[in-house]
This record gives sequence, structure tokens and C-alpha cells, in this order.
Amino acid sequence: MTVGARVAAVSCKARLILAAAAFIGLALAACSGTGAPGSTTAVAPSPTIAPTEPDPSDDRAGSTANGAELYAANCQQCHGDREGKGGIGAPRHDGSGHTWHHPDAQLKDWVLNGKVGFIGMPGLKDTLTESEVDSILVFVKTWWTAEQRSTQADVSRRYQQALDRQNKSQ
Repeated sequence: MTVGARVAAVSCKARLILAAAAFIGLALAACSGTGAPGSTTAVAPSPTIAPTEPDPSDDRAGSTANGAELYAANCQQCHGDREGKGGIGAPRHDGSGHTWHHPDAQLKDWVLNGKVGFIGMPGLKDTLTESEVDSILVFVKTWWTAEQRSTQADVSRRYQQALDRQNKSQ
């Protein structure tokens, strides 16, 4: 092989490696939730504020202590604890995770009926009542910042309004 042919072969390999690296980088960026350039999707930065206690007026779901016990018994083995320890790779529920982006009704449905996905989640409706799931959600929300809880409450309210409108039109 001539020197020119070897340079061309190396150049071709280098281009393939660069193309593969660029593709992987784009794929990771797409999955990271940071949005594409020019995207109108708002993405909250990872919180640096310590989580605070939930609004004490939110007593509809039961006590945070009950939610903590239920979480430890039913969720922690897959999702890990507040400090990020344990779990089997299921999404974390702390402020650095994505849970707070979803409405309560959707989260409750996933816990009770399961969710398909990368890992998959079994439904726990034979183990937990709706009220117990509400208590777990109250507990998990203590891991989020006040801003995350406010955003999630707004998402939950708008989601429920959309469901109500949909049910009214049927």
C-alpha cells in the first residue's frame, strides 16, 4: 500500500470515528432532557437547593411519615433512597430526577397499574391503595425544592383540567 493510500485509509477511519462520536453525543444529548438547540421546551437545571418539607396544608394524602414507611417497603428497592443509595437503576425520585415533571394522576396510575419502558415497572394495585400512593407522593415531594413542587402542582392541575374537559365532551 502506498503512503497516499495509507493516509486516505486513516483519514477515512478517522472520519468514521468522528461521525460515530458525533452521533453518540447527539443521542446522549437527546436523551438527557436538555432539549435541542432552539427548542422551546423549558428544562429546569439540576437543583442546588436542599429539599424542603411539603406545604403543611397538603393533608389530603396522609402523613409524610406514613409515606416514608410505604416508600421504604414498596419503592426503595428499585428507586433507591433520598440520598441516591440503593435501587436497581429505576429512575430516581429526588430533585435531580424526572418524577417532578409528571402530574400526580399519571404518577399514581403508573404506581397502581405499572409502566412499560426501559426497565418496566410492575403495577402495585394489589399491594397499595390509592390513599397509600398519595402518601408516598407526599413523601417523595419532600425531596424536591419548593420551585419543583410548585411546577409539579401546576402540571398536575393543568393535566387534571384536560382530563376533566375530555370526560365532559364524551
